[in-house]
Amino acid sequence: MPEEFGFHDFEEHRARQHARDFEKRLRNNEHFFIDLYQVDEIFQYYVQERSWDKAQRLLAFALETYASNADLYFKMARLEVERGEMDTALEEIDTALQFSPGNYDYLLARSEVLARLDRYEEACELLEGLIPLTEHPEEVFLQLGNVAQVCNEFEDSARYYRQALQLAPDYEEALMELGFLLESEDRGGEALSLYERYLDDNPYSASIWYQLGLWYHKAGNYERALEALEYALVIQDDFAAAYLYKGQVQMDLERYHDALRTFLEAGTIAPRDPNTLYQIAECYEHLDLFPEAIRYYSKVTELDPDYLEAWVGMGFCLEKRERYLEAVHFYHKAFRLDEENEEVCLALAICEYKLGNQHSAYLFLERAIALAPDELTIWQDWSELLYEQENYPGAISMLEEGIKLNPGLSPLYYQCAAYCLSSGFPEKGLMYLENALLMDYDAHDLLFHYEPGLRDDRDVRLLLRQYRA
Repeated sequence: MPEEFGFHDFEEHRARQHARDFEKRLRNNEHFFIDLYQVDEIFQYYVQERSWDKAQRLLAFALETYASNADLYFKMARLEVERGEMDTALEEIDTALQFSPGNYDYLLARSEVLARLDRYEEACELLEGLIPLTEHPEEVFLQLGNVAQVCNEFEDSARYYRQALQLAPDYEEALMELGFLLESEDRGGEALSLYERYLDDNPYSASIWYQLGLWYHKAGNYERALEALEYALVIQDDFAAAYLYKGQVQMDLERYHDALRTFLEAGTIAPRDPNTLYQIAECYEHLDLFPEAIRYYSKVTELDPDYLEAWVGMGFCLEKRERYLEAVHFYHKAFRLDEENEEVCLALAICEYKLGNQHSAYLFLERAIALAPDELTIWQDWSELLYEQENYPGAISMLEEGIKLNPGLSPLYYQCAAYCLSSGFPEKGLMYLENALLMDYDAHDLLFHYEPGLRDDRDVRLLLRQYRA
């Protein structure tokens, strides 16, 4: 059944079409007029697409007609901020203020740019001058707190947020910023008290229940996190971010069926959001429902062709179904997006090896090792592949090379011990096992993960008893 085409889709389609018409007329050197409403529509579309150069050409064209329009200069400033050109952004804001002196939004933006230029005192002076002029001084104190954070003046930041809350105790944005700040300074207990006191007086605040859920999740209390997020969703049943975070908590608890239902619910709110679709695909993958996972990963790449994880996900699902040639195709798509990604290089190496392309396989393996020689999975997965192919010397040699480069990684010793003991090299195997036990006795179950039969090995049991104390 086709997805519903909503009003938002219509607006996006119209903006895209207007943008294409504008670009075509520019290419054809046509003389034409564009009204400010259409300028704003196309500009927002370009911002959404992160097409900064096109947005700048649009504004430059509009300024030929509306040379004294303050908002166009302010939009120019926004572009320069996105590009990190703060000096130019400040010049554009100052031009906007010439045509609209005292504009509150422009002055707030000017303070932020000053902060990013490390002109903290000037930014504060500007904002403090606005306090007696506004009906909502709490908003200015919030901005002072934000400016102080940008400049790493964290004590000032906390003080300004508290001043905002003194003026407006129900000011959720100030409360959340203060909570973020406290958590970032490892003062989680204070943040928790802040949220709980607020909820005592404002029990129907969906955003603070959501924030409390995030806090509990970070603290490792997943059940309380789910409870808080469910409260947020009872209060606001279209709270997409709360659905997504609830699903992530359920994923952490390995409740994949529950997480899938949650993400599918989020998908009804944001049917074209790549992150939501990616989460749905991941759930299907964890449930070994690979065709459904591939279908949703494909939807992600249709919406965002640069979504590397979705290409990797398709490759992984096809690899699990032993469709290695197709898997390589999608892993190559990911590789073209990020040639420095060791996970993608390793996946390509394994698939190429299984296809019999050993030369290509070892090229990708060498690249993965060069990129991340301390990445445990590279050594583990490749040696496991060789071991499964009954290339026992190759598997052991791979692990020994990994141990040489990473002498502190005990899992490599356990894996090497298991392979040596099971393939006719008992003395070497016991040596690696003894080193592993000295490094991390509590991880000794790794030995039996690779070779369960070693539980009954007399020499292994003797060593385990020896190092238990």
